[in-house]
Amino acid sequence: MTRKILLLLLFSLLATPALAKQEWLSVAVRKGAVRVSPTPFAKIAATLNYGERVDVLAEQGLWFKVRDQRQGREGWMHGASLIAKPIVLKAGERLGAAASEDELALGGKGFNAQVEAEYKARGKNLDYAAVDWMERIQVSPEAMREFLAKGGLQNPEGGAGHGK
Repeated sequence: MTRKILLLLLFSLLATPALAKQEWLSVAVRKGAVRVSPTPFAKIAATLNYGERVDVLAEQGLWFKVRDQRQGREGWMHGASLIAKPIVLKAGERLGAAASEDELALGGKGFNAQVEAEYKARGKNLDYAAVDWMERIQVSPEAMREFLAKGGLQNPEGGAGHGK
């Protein structure tokens, strides 16, 4: 009986570090938004830089509840902004290769610089000035939430109160 107890105790001591290990991820975009709820229009609680690490606290669909390892700030980040490997920056290294959240979203939809160039090549007589003008328009997350609420619209990814 004593042997069984000792074996059980030994096994539980060996298993404890595996259970206590907390999963972490690295921010894979230039500026990663940490939101108060797992929706794209939720209020931004913090912004993390490329390469910063976060501890994963929970998952909900494509969203991860995270805690910033540096300052302990918590919130939700979309999985497209995170990567499961360490990113080590060297002194003087440029971040030009890191994609923004918007670039990742467009890439996920199949739209990138090459696709844009193909569209422009096929429509050489088209005027893209209006498109360029629209791309310069900045809409704050607060204005977007207000627009959704006034129109009675719901975020397709869920989230009560449109991230309020």
